Amino acid sequence: MVVEVAKHINEIQALCTKHKVKELSVIDNPTLQPDQVHFLVKFSTNISTMHYADNYCELQDGFNALFGKTVTLWFEKSFPDLQQLEEVKKSKRLLFEV
Repeated sequence: MVVEVAKHINEIQALCTKHKVKELSVIDNPTLQPDQVHFLVKFSTNISTMHYADNYCELQDGFNALFGKTVTLWFEKSFPDLQQLEEVKKSKRLLFEV
């Protein structure tokens, strides 16, 4: 999956800039659905609450179109199990950071 992501790095970075992403990492973890692309995302803190959901949905739609498959966007708070979060952090690879 990481190789597939690397092919689209310029498009990924452009989407991140457009949608005010602060940090984006690809997650390469076997505990998550292997047929999907998984990203760990942090948005900029200067996005208003009103525009946060729009940015999230538009970013996910952009990634879905780019990869031609379902892309899952995760937040650190998405993981109720701290052990799973730690495993995900070990397997992430940074793609974009402001």
